[in-house]
Amino acid sequence: MKTSLPLTFLAVTLSAIAITLSVPHATAQEAPGLILPTPGSDYHTERIGSVTWTYPESERARVAPLIEALDDHWREVVNDFGVIVDDELVIRVARNPREMRALAPVGFPPPDYATGVAYSQWGVILLTMSAPQTWEPPDLEVVLVHELSHVALYRAVAGQDVPRWFNEGVAIQQSEVRLLPRMESLLRAAAQRSMLRLSELDNHFPKRPHEVNLAYAQSADVVGFLRRSNSDERRFSRMIYALRNGDTFDTALAAAYGWTRIGLERQWRESLRTRYRILPALFAGSTVWVIAAILVIFAYRRRRRYHHMKLEQMGHREELEALQLTSRPPPAPLSSPPEAPTEGSIPIVEHDGESHTLH
Repeated sequence: MKTSLPLTFLAVTLSAIAITLSVPHATAQEAPGLILPTPGSDYHTERIGSVTWTYPESERARVAPLIEALDDHWREVVNDFGVIVDDELVIRVARNPREMRALAPVGFPPPDYATGVAYSQWGVILLTMSAPQTWEPPDLEVVLVHELSHVALYRAVAGQDVPRWFNEGVAIQQSEVRLLPRMESLLRAAAQRSMLRLSELDNHFPKRPHEVNLAYAQSADVVGFLRRSNSDERRFSRMIYALRNGDTFDTALAAAYGWTRIGLERQWRESLRTRYRILPALFAGSTVWVIAAILVIFAYRRRRRYHHMKLEQMGHREELEALQLTSRPPPAPLSSPPEAPTEGSIPIVEHDGESHTLH
């Protein structure tokens, strides 16, 4: 029987954990009781579009790529949910965990282990340039996208409660992080049948290295299972719309997929038994890691191409809409059709900035 490993190997290391905190619902501009501490004199604050950035003046060069890429990242994340949401954000970037704590909303400090925090109800995001404990620089762009996902999902479902595993699984998928520690945890847990129950992840998300790697990898894999085909993507969109319209997660899940949470877990575990049937033989050597690495690269490139295609389509639509709004008459039709390629000539097309011949 033909078997395959999943393409959804998505995770971040323990030193780059990014989380979302629950706080009273309101935006950063109108939230009663929200107090954002004044940053130190060596911090710079500026508003760019609908985003207020605060970061160390001395680290402007490190923050500049985040600012430049933010619009594209936000558009990709939001477009994944298929709804229009508010884009008002406050992003505060600190040099280290101590300074990140000093920039946090008063009364809502970040966890000691986090390099990124999303206060989703307020649209406030905190990042640190040095990971707790290790003090190594995290991948700020990855952590930022993870946090943007939390905020965007919260707004997409209009603040409706969703399970922790769903929230984290979506964020891990959208931040496109696939690293071996959690992948190993997922594979071994599947082979040893030691997966955590989704109800456990709802009630208590673990913090110890091995367990948190498994929890995040498992969460991402369940979300990947919900979105494994085009028809499932449509069901996923229906679930987001149902949540946005006020349905509970259980009601939205049942309406979109016809499953209860228990039914979802049963179906997902059955898919694991099929996908991981060949693992016991593979664990004796390094074959599984070679195969996994190939699939990881393939899945990453495939998803990036898909997102770039969506962005290009959105750009074309915006250009057409702008053209329709102008008073200029449409260009006159060509008096004659373009010349066809002569016999023996090779048509050339351009894609992603490169020229290719058609064969």
